[in-house]
Amino acid sequence: MIAIIAILCLADAEALTRSLFHYYRYYPQHAWPKLAACLVAAALVRWLSPKEEQPSDSTPPYEEWLVSGGEDLPVAQHEPSVLKPTLFRDSDSLFLIPVRYWPTLLCVLGIILYFAPETALP
Repeated sequence: MIAIIAILCLADAEALTRSLFHYYRYYPQHAWPKLAACLVAAALVRWLSPKEEQPSDSTPPYEEWLVSGGEDLPVAQHEPSVLKPTLFRDSDSLFLIPVRYWPTLLCVLGIILYFAPETALP
């Protein structure tokens, strides 16, 4: 799924630059659409990834203010948002790399594509 998201973002960037600039060689000659597509793919993968768990033994300082009058009261548990769907699981991976590392790798790939000379790109 991560590869499909990245490929679709790159294809959409090419189609968008062709329609905006009316020149079929704009996408291969300029690096910024590839960087933007990789950053959008990284944001999508991050948004669809599972939420990172916080350690349960320590209470964040802002939750201490929500409870008045003692430590024996339980802290309210936060429910997952409807606006943040989770497509991936913690155990999912691509090329044996867990899904939580892929947003960073996609950003690095975008930077590499930005600074790579156009002659080296297919």
